[in-house]
Amino acid sequence: MTSYTIIPPVTIGTGVAKTSLGTTAKPADSQNLIEFTPFYAPTGAVTAGQSFLSETAVESVSVTDILPKRIVNAPIQAGLGATFSTMIPIIEAWETNTPLESGSNDIIQAFGQSQIANAVGFVMGCELHYSNSRPTRAQMFYDKPDNETSSGTGATTVSGGTITINGGRTLQTLTGELSAGTVVASESYISSMQFNSPNFDNSQNLEIALQPVSTGLSTLIGTLQPKSSTRKNVGMGMKSTCTITTVLRLSEALTNAGNFIGGIGYTKS
Repeated sequence: MTSYTIIPPVTIGTGVAKTSLGTTAKPADSQNLIEFTPFYAPTGAVTAGQSFLSETAVESVSVTDILPKRIVNAPIQAGLGATFSTMIPIIEAWETNTPLESGSNDIIQAFGQSQIANAVGFVMGCELHYSNSRPTRAQMFYDKPDNETSSGTGATTVSGGTITINGGRTLQTLTGELSAGTVVASESYISSMQFNSPNFDNSQNLEIALQPVSTGLSTLIGTLQPKSSTRKNVGMGMKSTCTITTVLRLSEALTNAGNFIGGIGYTKS
């Protein structure tokens, strides 16, 4: 039997402070946090040239070995002009398989954080999916750099943040997101992201295509992104201490820079 609970949306301010979304007690009979699903939306009219790039984290003071669970959400891209369209990307569930004790009163807490200060804030909530059965798959952990990196404007590669994993065994997911800055007519965002480390078990490439974003004509431009850029079932082994460097590859030059950030998911077995 499975169940769902919601940590209701709260307002994330216009700055970049980590904000608690609230807490919830797990259902008494639950023995598995299967997955969590963040959802967010702007609180007002989106400002031209100010895309939303954000993080959601799940934590607990009572559940052992739950950390880290920090993921990058797909950006809500801003457009250009006094009136433009926006799109909230499809929400995505993040598998966790976190063991819980039946009969316990474990408390789960979620946090939201903007990567970039904006003129307008957003609201964010989190859905939690539980099961009364013990996990049959390895627990998933997620991490990301603390800060985003400017994409620059050249059609070249740009080194981003690094992620250090301690105690991991297998890299399972890769996520890369590029948020638009001040967009220009007819300039598409087409890019990929590399995940490089000397601590992987082999030297095979890990470079994924990011969700392309296009712009239109005129001075009123909507810039829409329908979904995140996440790859699953990677299966790359790694040393017990592994440092991963993210690198953005811009395939077309831009007039104005955006911001990018990567994230990874892994198991300890």
